[in-house]
Amino acid sequence: MSKSDDYPSTVAEVLDQRMKFRPAALLAISAFAQTKPWRGTVDERMVKFRELNTKLAAAYGIVVPQLVFGQLDGSDSGRSHYIPALHAIVLRGRLSVVTFLHEFAHARGMNERRACRWSINLFRRCFPRSWSKVCFDDHLVRRQPTCSSPP
Repeated sequence: MSKSDDYPSTVAEVLDQRMKFRPAALLAISAFAQTKPWRGTVDERMVKFRELNTKLAAAYGIVVPQLVFGQLDGSDSGRSHYIPALHAIVLRGRLSVVTFLHEFAHARGMNERRACRWSINLFRRCFPRSWSKVCFDDHLVRRQPTCSSPP
């Protein structure tokens, strides 16, 4: 099986209304949501993501992953990735909450399918208003009008 085969074919495959999350993780995401992570300068937003990274690491009892911000040019965040050997999350393109959560799931040891499942369901639960404005592109969650298929 290739790495790409590990991704779900669609977002619908991983949606789970009953999925459980650690209470401390839900508190961390709730506090992050209250900071309005899409507002502020890039530097202010990076601080918000760093704080979430630290709180989620504590919630899951892992070493805080290094959080590296690459070129943040507002383009597709698909160039973001996790580097296991360095325990580092690299965010590039757009500062995307779903992308950060996906890469954080890798820092917890999850494969692609489990990382999609965890990140998408956590985002859906904690950001319902934003969730109502997304569309799906295969296994990806995107802001409308970036793709044409609604959730």
